[in-house]
Amino acid sequence: MIHERQQTSESGGGHGTSEATQLPLPRAFHTDGRDARWSARRKRDAWMLLLVLLICAGIVISLSERGNLPVARPGTSATTSTPASTTGVTPASTAVFNVRAAQVRLYPFPSSNVGLMQPAVDARGNVWVGEMNANRFARLDSHSGAVTTWDPPGARNGIMTTTVDTQGNAWFVEQAANYIGRFDPARQAFRTFPLGTAGGHPMGPQALQFDPSGNLWFTAAAGGRIGRLDPATSVVQTWPVPAPRAGVPSTPFGLTVTSNGQVWFGDLTGGAVGHFDPTTDRVTLYHLADPQATVFSMAHDAGGRIWFSEIVPGKLGMIDPVTNRVTELTVPAMPGQPAALYAVVVTHNGDVWFADNGAGSLVRYVPGNATFTFFRLPVAAEAPYGLTLDSAGRLWFTSPNPTTNAVGELTP
Repeated sequence: MIHERQQTSESGGGHGTSEATQLPLPRAFHTDGRDARWSARRKRDAWMLLLVLLICAGIVISLSERGNLPVARPGTSATTSTPASTTGVTPASTAVFNVRAAQVRLYPFPSSNVGLMQPAVDARGNVWVGEMNANRFARLDSHSGAVTTWDPPGARNGIMTTTVDTQGNAWFVEQAANYIGRFDPARQAFRTFPLGTAGGHPMGPQALQFDPSGNLWFTAAAGGRIGRLDPATSVVQTWPVPAPRAGVPSTPFGLTVTSNGQVWFGDLTGGAVGHFDPTTDRVTLYHLADPQATVFSMAHDAGGRIWFSEIVPGKLGMIDPVTNRVTELTVPAMPGQPAALYAVVVTHNGDVWFADNGAGSLVRYVPGNATFTFFRLPVAAEAPYGLTLDSAGRLWFTSPNPTTNAVGELTP
């Protein structure tokens, strides 16, 4: 195992800009006309396609440059095995589903086309989120509706996933600038943790999550690695992830860390989900039925089951680590709107929620009765992307539609 101490930089965030947002929807979005809804949907679909292409473009370019997966350095261990798993696929025709109008509160951001990414909520109810297109880090005060933004040091329009630690510091990945950032709200200061390279190429961090010991885990999509940052020592360690299939470089993207410290990740391009055991450095790959499956987001429930979303082909997946069984559920599609699944979260009672951009909905799946409930979003928020839960069980989501740029709140 290689321990690499990274140089860090700390700087003040300058003066944050604070603007009060208006909670009611803009007048243009109060129409229920079919033509207006169809036009909005076409714009939304085009925007989300462009968004995904932008996110993946840098990764694909880096992968093409680095060629094969980097070889593990001396002292590291990365083993792969294919478990004796079975895969079950539930067709859409057998799924039980309901459709409801979602009762949401929208918080439109002051500027247009900012590109809201994966959000996180702190203990005070503030929503932290990256504005990818605006190259800023933002905080929404959910009590007043005020939005404050800061310019992170060296940012390159690559702020992706956000999380919050127990002290209230907001952490984020800057994919294009190749670092993990920490923002201290009390001091209004940033600190950056550069991630170095793999095989001479940047890591391209994507997802991040704390483990029970306070270590921050992340996926290095462009570097083909899983990484861990120790905030106390600034030490960064990375482990190579084997290619999911012959000729397909690894692109670990989504991430979840269970209560016992086990790390699970999804591959963006190779139709696989992986498990990394930090105690043994062992990587286990679970190959999905469709080799083209695009795994976007990961979560786990209280029983240790791993849930994941597939943008394509629009399935909700689950792995039972006890039996090694992989189950993929075909998500029902709305007429003319094929499923396209993005962020996924699991509530304390085991309900699974995910953003279905194709259906313009937040969807709840109840494993106990195998029922999907679609909460159709208003036209102004019909492009759900990021999703997170706060301590009260409220769902917060982002809608990066360029004409609305809203954070939404849904109380189930």
